[in-house]
Amino acid sequence: MRRSCTEVEWFEDYRVGDEFLGEPVLFSEKEIIDFARTYDPQSFHIDPAAARTSPYGGLIASGIHSFAAVWGGMIRAGFLNGRGVGAPGIDIEFLKPVRPGDILTMLTRVTETKISRSRPDRGFVSFKSHVTNQSEEEVMTLSFKEMIRARPKQRP
Repeated sequence: MRRSCTEVEWFEDYRVGDEFLGEPVLFSEKEIIDFARTYDPQSFHIDPAAARTSPYGGLIASGIHSFAAVWGGMIRAGFLNGRGVGAPGIDIEFLKPVRPGDILTMLTRVTETKISRSRPDRGFVSFKSHVTNQSEEEVMTLSFKEMIRARPKQRP
């Protein structure tokens, strides 16, 4: 069931099958190059002329940039509502290059919930995400767990 990110506050509010949609993210040539110059300075990320002769046939965004940008779109949409306390792991699969002018959107689905045995003030929520471009082509998938604060117990 598709839900607004802002209607889910605590671990107990997440249900298997819930889906959350992030804000769309536009990739400009300048942003792709600026990010890559600092964090992933490979020629097909920073040099349009060299990128044309690469296996990609043109400039592409770093996968690290693509992930960070769509994650930001999720957080701006209200995902985790400030209740996340960290992710013990993430698996990312890059399926298609992200190019200047692409607009990516991340759709995230809950696949499992489990309260922590050692820390009952939080639980683990497992997610599977699909990232698509403006043409509805899937460019990335992610699987991750997030630790999320549990609703505080009411004192009598």
